[in-house]
Amino acid sequence: MRLDKRRDGGMGASNRALIVSFHDVTPLTYKAFAVFADNLAAMAVSSLTWLVVPLWYGRVFLTPESPCAQWLRKRQAGGDAMVLHGLTHQKKGRPLGESFKHFFIRRVYTARESEFLHLSENILRQKICLAKTIVEKAGIRPVGFVAPGWIFPPERQGMLKEMGFYLTESYGRIYGLQTNRSVRAPVITASTRTSWRSLVSRAIVPALGRLSSNAAVVRVAIHPADLKDPTMRRLWLGLIEKLRRRRQVHTLSSWAATIGL
Repeated sequence: MRLDKRRDGGMGASNRALIVSFHDVTPLTYKAFAVFADNLAAMAVSSLTWLVVPLWYGRVFLTPESPCAQWLRKRQAGGDAMVLHGLTHQKKGRPLGESFKHFFIRRVYTARESEFLHLSENILRQKICLAKTIVEKAGIRPVGFVAPGWIFPPERQGMLKEMGFYLTESYGRIYGLQTNRSVRAPVITASTRTSWRSLVSRAIVPALGRLSSNAAVVRVAIHPADLKDPTMRRLWLGLIEKLRRRRQVHTLSSWAATIGL
């Protein structure tokens, strides 16, 4: 698979990069993302990365003929990057002997969405293979794999490489699976599942933007719940507008291609 080199250049943009990604893209969420993508295009931000979940919560199936798949194929043809984002995005059950740390990750940090926590290598492989098969049948060619919540055992990255993925991410880094290299890449994201989380995020997101100002590449990760909050929508648009003035806007794959990751 060829890594594309598409990017948007803002006035005065430096060699620093901005990657804007939409997380949890499903037939239920793609329309809201499509509207927001139009808002970004009006700001000359049209190179985007879409993190696709093919079987959302085991109930919402991405079929080749679905409007969602058709939309994603159109964005892909235009140069956007597609990334596999798990199979169901859901973590079921509680393992015996679960540590407090893992309980916190599963119940609080990810609200039962840490799909790949506590899984054996065989189960990991089966889930990712099935997810990859579904999206490829829908005409979507994922350049990378990013686990929900960025929670994935680093010792299993070799599995992703074997399966043909080029890129993956953790919370703080982007990894080139075929080159065995990684780059620091801070991510700016929000948690808006509840009202109190949304209030906190309105303060944290601008702070993260300031703290990331000197990074060579900054990721902005937008989730469906963010777009239901008018204040968060305005915040994201303002932050992205500010960031793109000083940075080249890339897809995940176009940025990786520019640095040989």
